[in-house]
Amino acid sequence: MDERSLRRLSRKNLALDAKGQILAQEKQDEYKNELWSWRRKIDATQILLDALRGKAKVAERNMDMWATMTAPIRRIPLEVLTEIFTLACLGDVFHLFPNSEAKTPISTSHSLIHVCKYWRDIALQTPRIWNHFVVVHPPIFQHRRFRWEHLIGVYGKNLTHVDLRLLKDGFPEGALALHESIFNYQHQYTSLRLQAPISSYFPHREKYEAPLLEELLVVCRPYQDNQPYTEWDLYFEAPVLKKLSIFYIFYDLGLRASGLTFHWKQLTHLFLGISNLDAAKLDNYKDFFPFLSGLVNVTYLGFGRVALGESWLNTVPEKVEVLLPKLRHLEIQDPSLFFLRRDLHDANGRDVLAHISAPALTTFDLTFSHSLQAIGNLAAARDRINSFLERTPLLSKIRVLVALPSWPHGLPPGGALEQCPILAFSGDSQRFEDWAGISDASFTQHGELCQHPFARWPADVCTTDHFFDRFLEREDPLFQRAAEEEEDSDEGSEWSDEESGEDIDEEQPDLGEIAQNGGSPEGELGPEDINRYDRKDILDLMRDVFKMLGQKHGAADGERKAYFAF
Repeated sequence: MDERSLRRLSRKNLALDAKGQILAQEKQDEYKNELWSWRRKIDATQILLDALRGKAKVAERNMDMWATMTAPIRRIPLEVLTEIFTLACLGDVFHLFPNSEAKTPISTSHSLIHVCKYWRDIALQTPRIWNHFVVVHPPIFQHRRFRWEHLIGVYGKNLTHVDLRLLKDGFPEGALALHESIFNYQHQYTSLRLQAPISSYFPHREKYEAPLLEELLVVCRPYQDNQPYTEWDLYFEAPVLKKLSIFYIFYDLGLRASGLTFHWKQLTHLFLGISNLDAAKLDNYKDFFPFLSGLVNVTYLGFGRVALGESWLNTVPEKVEVLLPKLRHLEIQDPSLFFLRRDLHDANGRDVLAHISAPALTTFDLTFSHSLQAIGNLAAARDRINSFLERTPLLSKIRVLVALPSWPHGLPPGGALEQCPILAFSGDSQRFEDWAGISDASFTQHGELCQHPFARWPADVCTTDHFFDRFLEREDPLFQRAAEEEEDSDEGSEWSDEESGEDIDEEQPDLGEIAQNGGSPEGELGPEDINRYDRKDILDLMRDVFKMLGQKHGAADGERKAYFAF
């Protein structure tokens, strides 16, 4: 039976006779065998293809491996590669088990050691790569299997910077054991940050021996928000300690009589501040001038919201003078200008700066808030500052920041400024004197506008010393690294090229997009910005600051800068 006859029978649905049925069964078996034959050939071909694909992948992997042998990076000398790694790791911060919702810097050093064994060996043999802070905070206590020795296994002797945080609402399980484990290696630490409750229940040692410690930050907080402060004794045997920052409250204890014990005369850097806004109204630094007289080697001195009460009035002679022979940089953060103009309630206040002599001073920085209290105290504070600066023949730099009334609001201090633009002016004393004499708002056109300078505030920055150099003028590697990791790198965080000394992209921003977002191009004042500054109280405040910067103290042609964050 041929194929034509088969189709005819199938269309008419005719039954086959016996001979036809035998023929149909033979044809079925014939094609079944043929199908199996082709399937076997397909399977064999698939096996062959898989084998060929596997060999192709092996050849590709070998090709890539040998191609890396001729890559330019393999021709970089070890010394150059080490410098590249060091620069890439500037501003590193390593968080142990960080909060996934918090923005934390990426640790480049830990990424390098996972590339290859060669890079790992180079990284582990370069101490400068590991000169970053390891942050220890409460979430780590939920990981009970973690031991400090695990970290030592990676860092070894390179673990020199530790940021220890035990804050608020009691102590998690395992805090005491970890505290002891951390300080078992205190002999190798060179920089230490301690943020912890100042409670008598806090487990701490009677004495800390840190022979290599060069920098120490102490932030003491209440054990709980609803509990009073108590004293926390800290005795550090640190023979090479040079930089010290204290955020503390002393109440009726004098600074020397407090629980903090250091060799004050060896310090070259000292910042005194408070860790809670409620303490700004307290007498938190008693015996202030006797304490200052012992700082004979200090080159940087900073005060953050320091409050001097009536207790020191009767203990300090009228004509006492504290000589700071090596002081070159004085920074005062005085939101309400109470520290500089402390008349108290009966006008018996003392001019703090009148009792200080700093013949080697070259830099004076002042920060205060745009508030009614500060504006009312500004005239008296300005006179006292000018009187002090007249006695500084080497003065070459004066900088003033007028910030929001809410700044600094605790630690870290950058939160209140994240969305605040800053208008910056720079020039010599004559230029500021000329601006102070302009009656209208035309002088605002001479300022450089930075729309969101603090939008990239580095995560967990808790100190405010050298605020102008590190954060306003972007000299801190933490700040630079935070800017690199910002998702939208086009938003302005730098001053103009004239101000920062760096090149900027020639491509101008989209004016329509800027107008839609409510801002103006970097360095330029738009209509909304002009309205912000074109108010009588704002202009008068600016002129008062300009009058301060227009005084010809020290080097008359020295650098003068004013920053306004409204």
